[in-house]
Amino acid sequence: MQKQTVSFAVEQHNGVVTSIGKSFIETPPIRFNGGAIKWFDDSQLIKKEYK
Repeated sequence: MQKQTVSFAVEQHNGVVTSIGKSFIETPPIRFNGGAIKWFDDSQLIKKEYK
């Protein structure tokens, strides 16, 4: 996993810092290697008129 964002949070109570925390978002590595993408054919969804 890759850590994407780090942000710090500071909590204050009556002007006194009570806690300091940090957070991050883990993202999986990208595994796309430049191959072709198979697209869905929308014509299969069109209803045909039956006579």
